[in-house]
Amino acid sequence: MTHVMRSRCLKLLGSSKPSTEVADTHSVEMPLKEAFFLAMWWLLLIVAPQGVEGIKPVVLVPGALASKIEAKLDKDYRSHFYCSKTSDWYLLWLKLESMLPPAVNCWADNFQMNFKNGAFSNIPGVTTRVKGFGTSHGLDYVDNWEKIAYFRDIVEGLLALPGAKVDITVRAAPYDFRYSPPSAETHEYFQRLRDLVEDTYGKTGNTKVVLLSHSLGGLITSSFLHSVSQDWKDTYIDCWVSLAGVFGGAVKEVKVMVSHGIIDLPDVISSRLLQRDLARKIMGNYFMLPRYPTWANDEVLLETPNRNYTVGNYDQLFNDMGVKDGFEKWKKVKDEAYIGDPEVPTYCFNGKDVPTSASFYYKEQSDFPDEIPEVNTGDGDGTVPARSLKICHKWGSTVQVTEYSGTDEGEHDRITTNPDFIKNVIKIVLS
Repeated sequence: MTHVMRSRCLKLLGSSKPSTEVADTHSVEMPLKEAFFLAMWWLLLIVAPQGVEGIKPVVLVPGALASKIEAKLDKDYRSHFYCSKTSDWYLLWLKLESMLPPAVNCWADNFQMNFKNGAFSNIPGVTTRVKGFGTSHGLDYVDNWEKIAYFRDIVEGLLALPGAKVDITVRAAPYDFRYSPPSAETHEYFQRLRDLVEDTYGKTGNTKVVLLSHSLGGLITSSFLHSVSQDWKDTYIDCWVSLAGVFGGAVKEVKVMVSHGIIDLPDVISSRLLQRDLARKIMGNYFMLPRYPTWANDEVLLETPNRNYTVGNYDQLFNDMGVKDGFEKWKKVKDEAYIGDPEVPTYCFNGKDVPTSASFYYKEQSDFPDEIPEVNTGDGDGTVPARSLKICHKWGSTVQVTEYSGTDEGEHDRITTNPDFIKNVIKIVLS
């Protein structure tokens, strides 16, 4: 969870009930200059000649933590006396009140994953599904209170275009971000995504589709495009818009695994060590670890007085962390990310000049792994290091590279509501 999302959650969780105050201030109460810019852009669209033959449809592939996951329980035990054993479908992620004690303990038990015989799965008695697939508004917000905006501004802009149709010209493709290739669940998602693209193509008069991804969604989209034939891509895909892709992994994931967990909230709200133990059970977290050759095998990611850890000795790191099956989990996913040329026209957008985790260190050996390490920073978007973001810059299929500097325009989450990015997406859709 980035610092931006963390601050939004903290504001919201300060109350036991939904607040009427909008926490997503950077996308609602924007600076006057940006608001004026957006207003003028929409005005130009409204008064522009309506002779557009059609617009390119867009399919949205989100990043980690952005999809809404529902669960149904039929368990034979209670993790705590106040937790339910059975339930009808309910929102597992993200229901903000579930992050508060004591409910967070029930949530963690249902959200965790089993790893058995080399495969990840839900724990027994938990069935999950993703909400909003194929709809226009399925990724507008991350949370159930609709306070943490995600693709809302992009969707609103695209649906304001002449000829746009809800659930037809803009469609969400959420997925269970706990899974990654080569899981059966991801294989099933790839088939659903393929079917969605073909259905969208047909419903828009055989118009090629624009894929738009963010963060982990970039790595998922890259792997998806590698799984389909060139003929299929030539027939159905107009282009791919990649935003803040975590192509080579993110060093931040090392801290997530070692000491922090997937949700960066104070212990008074949600136990950090509970979140850390949960993170070690999630397949998608292993998939986002830094990998070779983006990081050299001898490049230090985590330093302790007794030992240094790199991508070349993850086995030692997991062993020293006390995660005995950690290296087996890593081996399951480490060669499954495809980051070669996607062979479709690609527009690569990312942030820069935002301090980003480059490595971590412990001054005292006794602090490892339960205490929070110190951080060395480098360039990136605040979550993903520059070298990982820039992998798409090198592809022969990349037709445009755009970088946004600084926290306001280029931070990993804020970039989704950057007015200039939205303007560029609209240009691509209308071109």
